[in-house]
Amino acid sequence: MFTRSLALAVATLLVVSVAIAPVAAQPDRPSWSGEVFTQLETGFDLYNDASGGLDLGPLAGQIENKRVNLYVSDGGETAVYSFRMTGDGTVVDLRESAHDDATLRMETDRETMSNIADAEGGEQAANRFADAVRNDDIVIKGERGNVVAQVTWGVLNALKGLLI
Repeated sequence: MFTRSLALAVATLLVVSVAIAPVAAQPDRPSWSGEVFTQLETGFDLYNDASGGLDLGPLAGQIENKRVNLYVSDGGETAVYSFRMTGDGTVVDLRESAHDDATLRMETDRETMSNIADAEGGEQAANRFADAVRNDDIVIKGERGNVVAQVTWGVLNALKGLLI
């Protein structure tokens, strides 16, 4: 009888832990993450309207056709979003979560994203994005685990002042 009760208790514990594990594994998002996602939607729509005019020099070819995780920080909290850059430089597939197979990571703060989203038009949004990259307000790197992109962007970032 004791063995049966123990087996039932262990089985129940396993079922409960399996049911809870996915929820526990999902990190809490900052309270402001929804607002930033809306700003990203607005800013990327403006950016896409003017992406043909964006000049990042040789860096542009290293961003196109890449999946990107975007890390936005504010007050010690970080929210992660993801998107894909197409061959023509437009942003598609914006998500409110990281993408497992992202090649690149962009790191910035909430203020920079607000500045881009508050642009009055597509050209201004594209210029604000380019300026943020030039000024290291947006830092582009290879995503963790992607050694080739990490080395490539390490070199590009070191030479960025000469390239753009």
